[in-house]
Order: sequence, then C-alpha cells, then structure tokens
Amino acid sequence: MNTAGTGRWAVWLSFPLAALLAACSLTGIFLPSIYANEDRLNSAGAVGPDLMNIVVVIPLLIVTAILTLRGWSGARLLWMGTVLYTVYAFIYYTLDLRFNILFWAYCVAQGMSFYTLIGALPTLSISEIARRYGARAPRLAAAILFLVIVAGAVVHWVQETGPAVLSGSAPQGIRESEHLTDVPAVLDIAFVLPAMTIAAVLLLRRRPLGFVLGPVLLGFTVLLALLIISIPALQAWHGLPTSYGVFVVNGAVAVIAAVLLPLSLRRAPTET
Repeated sequence: MNTAGTGRWAVWLSFPLAALLAACSLTGIFLPSIYANEDRLNSAGAVGPDLMNIVVVIPLLIVTAILTLRGWSGARLLWMGTVLYTVYAFIYYTLDLRFNILFWAYCVAQGMSFYTLIGALPTLSISEIARRYGARAPRLAAAILFLVIVAGAVVHWVQETGPAVLSGSAPQGIRESEHLTDVPAVLDIAFVLPAMTIAAVLLLRRRPLGFVLGPVLLGFTVLLALLIISIPALQAWHGLPTSYGVFVVNGAVAVIAAVLLPLSLRRAPTET
C-alpha cells in the first residue's frame, strides 16, 4: 500500500508520540510521587503499563512506523493496532488515574494517538488489503478467538457489575478505589467487545473489511493481554494478593493472537 499523500503525516506522528510515551512512562517509573495519591493496589500496579510502554509498545510503534513509511501494507496494519492500543491505554491514564503533574502530557498523548489513527484511515485501501491477505488469512481461528474473548469478557463484566446494577450500588472495586465508575468496563462494553464481534462476523462472512480489522485487532489484543498481565504482575511484585488465573488466561490469549497475527499477513501467491 502506498503511504504517500495525506496519510503519511499520520505515520510521521508516531515518532513524537513515541517520545511522549517514553517521557510519561520513564517519569512514572522513576518518580514514585507520580502515583502517590493512588490507593495501594493501584499505585503498585500503575508502573506495569509504564514498563510495558518502554519494553514493548514504543519499539513496536517505531519499527512498524518505519516499515509503513517504506511501503509495507502489513506493517501499516500492525502499526494501526499499536496506535489503537495507545488510544485505549491513555484513556486509563487520563480518566482512571488521579490528577498528577503529567496530566497535560497524558492529554496530549491521548489526542495525538487518536488523531494519528484517524489520519491513517483515508489512505487505507480495504479492497487491496483483502486481495493481498484475505486468501491465506486464518479467518475462522481469528473469528473464534474474538468471539471467545467477547463471551469471556461479557461473563466477567456481568459478574462484576451485574449485582451492583441490580441493587443500585457501586461494585466493591469502585468503592475501594473511590473512583466514579469502572473505566475498564466502559471501554470493553462500549468499544472493544462490539469491535471484536463485528470483526468476527465480517471474517466469517469473508467481507473485505474483516481482513483489515482482523490483523489490527489481533495486534491490539496481544498488547491488551500484556497490559492486563502487567498490572497484577507489579502488584504481586509488591507482595499484594493477585489472581494467578489472570496470567494464565491472558497469557494464552496473547500467545494465540501473536501466532495468528503473522498468519493473517501472509500474502496470497502472485497470480501469473
């Protein structure tokens, strides 16, 4: 896919975005006072996403941006999944953390991530991507993975928030954290789960858009699963109680999505 034209500026934004991510994350890691106002559980886990940004997200963002600028359409889909993850992750930073000195930086990173993703959409050739990758994409396996994630998340959030909704009270986690609402539940129920359901249906029906959403959401799923793992990992590191089932389930999801991702980006044999 050609990245020339108006979409190219969006890819170039990846580099200042990566620098901003690095600044926010390194500050969170090396300046303990950033998360001093969080409760003990959130304070312990907050550094997990920062570490993940440094080790995984920033290198992936830079590498996929470079490959996208050099014209690889598969890299563009990986890059979009990474940018989508930064949009998602910085909603936590802006809305789930208590106000701190990085507030403006979080807002700029959030906005830059969003407009970077939006800026890439006009040059996205859905039909060309479907032609290149659709024939060899593991559409059934990817669709099943998305639907399993949706089913599991629905069960989790029904158990987590259902009794509180029916009783008219806040869930215990919200009461303990003193947050106004459950931000992860909002993001999952309103955005992530519908997107995965739509992608699964489109893949099963062999629609061109499905072959675009599939790799983008597979990359996003890998990063999201690692994010979910990173938080309790840091909490366990600080000696706080955690559920080890989180590591097993999300580790399996990350591995499966990571295996399916390159399979989704295998080019169809060149016609002669």
